[in-house]
Formats: sequence, structure tokens, C-alpha cells
Amino acid sequence: MNGFRKATREYPAIERAGFAIVLVLLAAAASPLAAVTVDRVAALIDRQVLTVSEVSQMVELHFFPRPAKQSDDDYRHDVLESLIAQALRFRDVERFGAEDISKDAIEARMEEISARFASPAELTAAIARTELTPDEVRALVKRQLQVEAYIQERFSPLIFVSQDEIETYYRGPWTQQRRARNLPLQPLAVVTGEIRALLKASRLQSEIDTWTEQLRSRANVDVYGWR
Repeated sequence: MNGFRKATREYPAIERAGFAIVLVLLAAAASPLAAVTVDRVAALIDRQVLTVSEVSQMVELHFFPRPAKQSDDDYRHDVLESLIAQALRFRDVERFGAEDISKDAIEARMEEISARFASPAELTAAIARTELTPDEVRALVKRQLQVEAYIQERFSPLIFVSQDEIETYYRGPWTQQRRARNLPLQPLAVVTGEIRALLKASRLQSEIDTWTEQLRSRANVDVYGWR
């Protein structure tokens, strides 16, 4: 893969540029031939720009969890998609008022990010490489948590898992998975809470996916590249 996919809307000038917008800084006294490439646009969300540098910063910070054995290119693409989704969701959050996030919650998420590195010193070095300050990283974390808080407030109360559904899951996927892993079968009464949490999490993610698809369908989103 070359890190670029076709734009989803018609932008002839961008098409001629190979689906990558190049931001150019022209010094007033410089020759027209002295143009300097500052950054490339990874995606446009209506008039909001996401740059390749922003993708690189999030990759450097391990800001989003990375599945085991995922290639660098696929991870960069997933990071861009996560940034697009977060930008779309945050618009909805702002419409209803973003919840204040405690410092403790922000620091707890920072600890989660730090755990993705071999040591806290490596996270510190990664932050330095992104040219962001620790406070700027915390601001990014705060926005992410505001989206998550909105999701919990909006969707979680609507999700109900019945006892019949728990029993059906226990007799089906739960039992099958335990047997496949040669694990003992625990009584339903012991694992009811765990199964209920699994089913609720699955349904919550389904609601988030549907909501995000709706937000994206109402916006003009164009993806040009992630590296």
C-alpha cells in the first residue's frame, strides 16, 4: 500500500496533486522556487483539516491501542480513522456541552498510555519527539474522555440485557469458548455479571458505530493519506 486512498468527493485540484494536499509556506522575499512543504493533509472533515503530522504524533504517542502484529501502515490508517471519528463525535459533544473531566481521570488515562511503553522515560521521549508539551497531550486526553463521558451518558442507559439473553449466551458462545480453551465450565450464577457486562459492551460498541456512521454520512469527509 502507498498510504493513500481515493478521495470520496470531487476535488479536481487535489486529484491532480495525487490525492494529497500540500501546505506550502512562501517567504515574502523568497523566490517562487523556494517554496517549502510544511505538511500534508491526511483528511478533510468539511473545513476541518487533519494533517499527516497529527497522525504521526498520535502514532508516536501510542495514543490509541494497537492490536498485536498489526503493520505500521495499518496502524497509521486506523489512527487516522480514529481521529476522524473523534472529531465527528466531539462536534456532537459540543452541541450539548462537554462535561468537565477531573485531573484524576486524565492522569489515569495518561497512565494507560504510559503502560504502552517499556518505561515512563520512553513516553517522555516520545512526547518530546512530537514537539507537544505534556499539558498539550493532557488536553488531547481530556477531549477523548469528554467524548467517552458523553457516550456513556447518552447510550448506556438505553442498553438492557435480559436474563434470557444471558442464559442463551452462556449455553452458546460462552460454553463453546471455554471448551475450545480447555477451561472448566463455571455455573451460570457465578458468571452472570461477567456475561452481562460483555453483552452490554458489545451493544454499546454497536450503538457507537451506528452513531458515528450517521455523523460521517452528514459530513463531507475526504481521506487523502496517512503517511
